[in-house]
Amino acid sequence: MTAARKTRQRGERPAQARSIATRDKLVRAALDVILEKGYNSASTTDFSEAAGVSRGALLHHFPTRSAIIIAAMELLLEEATAEIREVAAKVALTEVSLGDFIEFLWEMFSGRVFYLSLEFINEARTDADLRAGMMPVVKDFHAALDSIWIEFERQAEGQPQARLVALNMTVCLVRGMGVQTVLKDDPAYFRSMIETWKVILPQLLADGPEGVARLDGSGTAGVAGQGA
Repeated sequence: MTAARKTRQRGERPAQARSIATRDKLVRAALDVILEKGYNSASTTDFSEAAGVSRGALLHHFPTRSAIIIAAMELLLEEATAEIREVAAKVALTEVSLGDFIEFLWEMFSGRVFYLSLEFINEARTDADLRAGMMPVVKDFHAALDSIWIEFERQAEGQPQARLVALNMTVCLVRGMGVQTVLKDDPAYFRSMIETWKVILPQLLADGPEGVARLDGSGTAGVAGQGA
């Protein structure tokens, strides 16, 4: 390799690192702006200003608004998926209890990740390109939740079906409560339901087959991941 080529490559590496850092700043800024202003009110100008990046730099990385929107959505769900997989690993080591898991889900479904997801999901209903971009990362997100389901099932001591139904119900509970927080600012109200569910859930699971019948109303168990 010539000296000139070595010098050129040394120069390219810092430039590539700066390019990657700029792209990351833009994507994270887009998420911040969408959370603050909402999907439809957030403009690419807002994104570049929030990131402290020129308009030209933004267009270099993302020629269209939809391109940066999809990149932002992917980053949001990829990071959430990584967090879920970390929890799954702790479940496998029995470091996370059902109560801990309920708290984890409530934190996720009542904060930044959930509110941003609502923005994207609402728009994806009528935006085919956004919906197509979301589907692969949403699939990975659900697979990560399923990995926790599997670990709890493995620890279920002969009651895997009851646990799967109960975990799916838990996701439905916290997701519905998360939507409700948009219009109801009452932390004590939501905390009371979380604490109550943390008491009820172990009791349902401890009842064995009868508990399963009460969970789904028919005596037949649900399918893993239905509530995810």
